[in-house]
Amino acid sequence: MSTVKVPADVRPEEDRGPDRPARWATLFNQDRFHALNLRDRQRVVTAGVRDADGRLIGALSGVLEDGVFVSGHSAPFGGLDLVRERETPANVARLVDGALEALRAQGARTVRLRLPPPCYGDNEGLVQFTLLNRGFAVERCELNQHIDLHGLAGPRDYVAGLKSPARRALRQLLGPEFTFRPAQSAAEWDRAHALLSANRARKGRTLALSRAYVEGARAALGDRVRMVELLHADRAVAAALVYRVREQRDLVVAWGDADHHLERSPMNLLAYRVVEAALADGVRIVDLGISSERESGPDGALLPNAGLVQFKQSVLARTQPRLTLIRSLPEA
Repeated sequence: MSTVKVPADVRPEEDRGPDRPARWATLFNQDRFHALNLRDRQRVVTAGVRDADGRLIGALSGVLEDGVFVSGHSAPFGGLDLVRERETPANVARLVDGALEALRAQGARTVRLRLPPPCYGDNEGLVQFTLLNRGFAVERCELNQHIDLHGLAGPRDYVAGLKSPARRALRQLLGPEFTFRPAQSAAEWDRAHALLSANRARKGRTLALSRAYVEGARAALGDRVRMVELLHADRAVAAALVYRVREQRDLVVAWGDADHHLERSPMNLLAYRVVEAALADGVRIVDLGISSERESGPDGALLPNAGLVQFKQSVLARTQPRLTLIRSLPEA
């Protein structure tokens, strides 16, 4: 993997060594994630910027190819990483301006930033504001949904927040016949991945991540890549692939049910168990991913997937935009 460090930058990993990435670094911006996805002629460029006192404000990392820089390369998103959970407007502007100048010096002519939704931290809204006022335009706007666990002491608080139909659906599924557990053996990972693939095939789609890719990600990223299974009478009926993207932030990369003849969908129970596990692990945001899809045809508009939106809302998901921004840079 070719990695370029612009002058005075610090890669996120350098705070704690390659095996202990900094808490503030988004998983999709780390070298070990980029290594899973790089092709010929692509190189990783990371620009870090410091304040007037020499303190590291944050970094922008991504992949450069033929003059096009992408943050969020082969990932749902990337974006700017800031060390502090709440940064000043002046320092966010300093980070944006410094990173763009560094990218321009490296030969970037186009900058495409796939940003996380605002739920990923208090800085995200300020970052969006700054970028949009630095000449970036919205190239794509997805509909993203997440469950906010702030203020919930435990699973009972979550259940209490559900509306009556969702609460009844969940209670009808709670029982000893269902088991929720992480996939551990290779056979369990194979089974869970096959179930997710079957779920997508039933809808006429293909699971984006192959079994080989998931295994490579698991080997490279360790316990930040997890697979969980919901079993009914020892038969897998639902599964979820979950990434720990940032501290206290989980992303459900893929989930679904398949290969069962249950009277009720087990997805309400799967959502509850994912939330229950997140609360036990100190997670505060469970990102359920996008709920929009493109109309048929090359120029089809992005529209909400009404059924998916409704289901996620029923399990307490909130809705936010997830933006991809783009800007041209003058030549160095």
